[in-house]
This record gives sequence, C-alpha cells and structure tokens, in this order.
Amino acid sequence: MQITLANSSHLCYSSFTMKKLKQKLIEAKYKITKPRLAILKYLSTHHVSISARNLHKKIKVFDQASIYRALNLFEELHIVNVEIVEKEKIYCLANEPHHHIICKKCGYMEKIKCDHFFNNFKNFNNVYHQLTLTGVCNKCSK
Repeated sequence: MQITLANSSHLCYSSFTMKKLKQKLIEAKYKITKPRLAILKYLSTHHVSISARNLHKKIKVFDQASIYRALNLFEELHIVNVEIVEKEKIYCLANEPHHHIICKKCGYMEKIKCDHFFNNFKNFNNVYHQLTLTGVCNKCSK
C-alpha cells in the first residue's frame, strides 16, 4: 500500500528551527555530523513522514547505516515522532507527540493530536508511546 499524506506541507510540522535542533544535539553532547544535518534539513524542509529507506533514496550522499543511526538518535532525543506503518518505522520532525490515522484501503493518512501524557509511573521515567490508528477514509467508504 502506498501511504498518501494529507496536507503534507502541514502533516508533521515542528516549531523546531535548525538552530534549536543543533542546540538540542549539542546539549545532549552529540556532534553535528553531515548525515545528521542533512536529515534534519530534509525533515524540516519537507514536513512529511518518511521511512529510513525512502529517506536514504532522497539523501543518496550517505550510506543507509548512517541514516538509521541518525534517526535512532533523533528518536532517543525526541526530535522525531515515530510510528510503525506496515512493519516499517516512519519518522517526522515533531516537537510534540502526535499520531496518524491511516486508511487501510488506500493509505491516506492524517495527523491526530496526542493528548496522552504518561509521567506518573512509580518504576519508570522518560515514558514514550506509539499508536497508529487505522480505518477506512470517507473517499473509500463511498
């Protein structure tokens, strides 16, 4: 199934500026490498959800391992929002958690604000969750 993003220019928008993104890496004591910078530029420019595989196709300069390592770091630092769609992680730049609802017939996807906050667990901290909703869009229901 091909995922079609609704209003892709606004689907995964983040108020992070490149300056803030670089600062977040520096504060976490990570270097601003060329692959990390290229990925951040791509995500901040395109505002879409994308898999590591497809991101590698867009940014062909760096090997796939570098793309995966950078995205894993961004996930750990909560710079990107991550969801699993058809057994593949998709990433988008997001400074606040959100979810997507995906049409299981045509792949149309919309962003949904997340109102769930998990911070009162006795034996856990830094709790993070993922949720992907599926359904049938209005167009496919007709």
